[in-house]
Amino acid sequence: MADIENENKIFSLVLAAGESSRMGTPKQLLEYGGDSFLKRAIEGFIRAGADDIVVVCGYMFERMKDHIFNSNYSISKKELMDRLIIVENADYKSGQLSSIKAGLNAFTRKKAVDFYRGFMIQLIDRPLVRYDTFIKLKETFVSGAQPILIPSYQMKRGHPACFSSEFIGCITALGENASLKDILSSYESGINYLTVDDAGIIVNIDTPLEYEKIKGVVHVD
Repeated sequence: MADIENENKIFSLVLAAGESSRMGTPKQLLEYGGDSFLKRAIEGFIRAGADDIVVVCGYMFERMKDHIFNSNYSISKKELMDRLIIVENADYKSGQLSSIKAGLNAFTRKKAVDFYRGFMIQLIDRPLVRYDTFIKLKETFVSGAQPILIPSYQMKRGHPACFSSEFIGCITALGENASLKDILSSYESGINYLTVDDAGIIVNIDTPLEYEKIKGVVHVD
């Protein structure tokens, strides 16, 4: 029974370290549907049943940490604290890969990854992703044998993306000029796609104009 349970365990990475230079204000704290972008990403993984949630922050680290602790979620604060790991990426200006590495390295120092089926990654600039998409992705990932699972909307792939734990080593070994796309290119044959009716997986919110456009969008949840 323990082995079966371990096969269903996942951890998750919320990438929230950037300084939002194109937006002009921290995207993490912008709101959609009454919740911050940062809270929505964390809540998505809570709804999906992620066993551990790693949030990688960098810019305005203390403010982000306080925001996480002072937000309300669908689980108790105690349960959240049991599942939450907040990581500071001091090298956040180096780009997204530095945050992925920081999150994976922090997690592997605390947990034995052999007991996890894999992990999911969500970007902070995709606030329109529906919670049921997080749930469907997690359920499909843990019930299948695919090493990589990515959601697809109208033939376009998006986030959150799922990776088997076997990829941790090769991701953390990537050079500073590399990106996660290099992993996807190298393991194209190992990628499975889950078609979802959720345009939010491909909608980036990076600029004030893009943010203004989603204010008129009906709340997806």
